[in-house]
Amino acid sequence: MAVGVMLGMGGLAFRFVQYLYPVILPEKLVEVPACKLADIPAGGVRVVNLAEGPVILESTGSEIRAFSAICTHLGCVVSYHDDKKELVCPCHGGRYDLDGKVTYGPPPRPLDKLEAKVKDGEVLVLMKSRKEEKV
Repeated sequence: MAVGVMLGMGGLAFRFVQYLYPVILPEKLVEVPACKLADIPAGGVRVVNLAEGPVILESTGSEIRAFSAICTHLGCVVSYHDDKKELVCPCHGGRYDLDGKVTYGPPPRPLDKLEAKVKDGEVLVLMKSRKEEKV
């Protein structure tokens, strides 16, 4: 009976340690296809929802700029307001310019800048991912 109690307690302790230290997959950078270049208006902005998170894409004519669409205050998704040419967080009214810099409100820092490039007419964004690769 004592052996059974010891084995049961050992199994319980093992599960408790697993709870305290969960397995977290390492982050890696991956190129994520966001949209076709033609889907971004010339001189305009488009917000794209990707599996790795929402992204803001801006076409400046000769280049594509990308920012995370996650507000740096509390993590809400910002939206683009074409009439004022700014990005607005709906949660607490934080505002960003098209360079990702805070212009008003509580966000403590600018939006995270992402690397973007165009390949064969498709916009690819370099993003952090924790997904497992399937073998």
